[in-house]
Amino acid sequence: MLSFHLNNSCGSFHMAFYKPIIRQCILAIVTALGFSGLFASGYGVMGAGSAQAQAASGVTLRGNYGDWSLRCEPYSASSSLSSSSVNVPPPKESCALLQTFADEKRTDLTLTVMILRHLDTGKFILRVLAPLNVNLIRRLGLKIDKVDLGRADFTRCDRMGCLADVPFDEMLFTQFKSGQMGIFTYYMAGRDMLPNGEGVGFPLNLNGFDAGMLAIPEVR
Repeated sequence: MLSFHLNNSCGSFHMAFYKPIIRQCILAIVTALGFSGLFASGYGVMGAGSAQAQAASGVTLRGNYGDWSLRCEPYSASSSLSSSSVNVPPPKESCALLQTFADEKRTDLTLTVMILRHLDTGKFILRVLAPLNVNLIRRLGLKIDKVDLGRADFTRCDRMGCLADVPFDEMLFTQFKSGQMGIFTYYMAGRDMLPNGEGVGFPLNLNGFDAGMLAIPEVR
């Protein structure tokens, strides 16, 4: 996992014309984005399939906190890495605080931001999902209230999209807690590149973040 590297300009970017995802539709949209295995590799697993299948598998909405939603599912050792701790029972469930965005004009411009706990350490991870056609070299940028926090590498890509995993350390936690608005930026690649090579910016409303973080259960 990598941290945001400071002093890297985000360059010019196009602010996505999005509307916050309607809460009643989040589960269906999460499914459409292909969240199967998104919480894998020791971070828990969000179920796959249709919205009905996800509901049947136990994915539940635990609460809304501003624009954030807290979603949980029963822990499944068969679909994620088991706890490496000896003689420690696996957690009962995996939960994530998330926001999902989609550009109104280009449906291929999407972003999902999640905060979740590592199943072994209990430490928080910031996980961001971008489309497959993202420019990996230009990486993922983040500003909070106009403060440039730098850029983070995408750690892996699969059929769901490309993921950036960043340790959610004290510095990031403080920025999110005290901030009002964040902007995540990425760049498209190849034929999907925006005019003049602009990046895409997604505004993250930080209202409700503190209450949402307090609602994420401990790994147990």
